[in-house]
Amino acid sequence: MRVADLVDPWLYRHPFEGRSAHRYEEIERCGFGDLDDRLIAAWRDELAAARRFLDVGSGPATFARRLAAAHPHLAICGAEPSRDFARPGAGWAVVRAAGEQLPFIDGAFDRGLCLSSIRHVANRAATLAEMRRVVRAGIWIVELDPDADSDRRHNHTRAMRSRMLRLAFGPLVLATAPTADDIGAVAERAGWRVASVRRDPIQPVYVLALV
Repeated sequence: MRVADLVDPWLYRHPFEGRSAHRYEEIERCGFGDLDDRLIAAWRDELAAARRFLDVGSGPATFARRLAAAHPHLAICGAEPSRDFARPGAGWAVVRAAGEQLPFIDGAFDRGLCLSSIRHVANRAATLAEMRRVVRAGIWIVELDPDADSDRRHNHTRAMRSRMLRLAFGPLVLATAPTADDIGAVAERAGWRVASVRRDPIQPVYVLALV
């Protein structure tokens, strides 16, 4: 058993509020570079066919903003438990809600996403089951990859705006992230099927496509 498996139930399993929200939005989120645009480009066909999109754990709406610009036909809704992040913008709506209790009717959305957020929910199984209930066609889980090599890790940390956080990212944040196998197993128990697993070539993340 990894040490990370022992500490995972206690680390980062809460919304970003106050100083942690500010730190993530202003200092940490920039580490992902152009990942949002590259994901949107990779999912072009699926997004073009969708009409309603759910972003669970939407944070400061960085992805929603880029998605709204690329696909103005989409009705985008974020579900975000943080009072600091649950704010709508041009082209997307936000409800303040936890992933374990999504306030939507069955099949309300065509596609969904958790981008660096499934690790933060208190109950991953319940969140994935709720997403199974409200999303019809499929979702993507994009999460930090504890197996990422040093090049991918460096691509992330060099863009972060804090030397202390750059030093802590590898041993504290990345190493304690849940693996793709772990999340895939939880997702399948929640009723999803893992259609594909892809490691991003630039950023230290994996992408699970669930249907």
